[in-house]
Amino acid sequence: MNEIKVHESSVDEQRYRAVLNHQQLLDLVAAAVAQLAGVDLSAGNVGVRTLHLSSNGGGIGSIKCEAVCEIVVDRRPPAADGAA
Repeated sequence: MNEIKVHESSVDEQRYRAVLNHQQLLDLVAAAVAQLAGVDLSAGNVGVRTLHLSSNGGGIGSIKCEAVCEIVVDRRPPAADGAA
């Protein structure tokens, strides 16, 4: 995942702000779904099949966003060496 830079400012309150690009948002969604599902995205038999973000501007100030993420865990046993 690309580095997410968090900026901090402090006067009477402490604030944290980060601006995430499209790929960072996708990575964040995939990581969250994998964590909720209890799977390790770095495992060789785990992959992200579908991942996209969409937004729908429903009027002034009412933009609705949605993320769709499908993670697949291949449960087939690994092929033996030399098998086709």
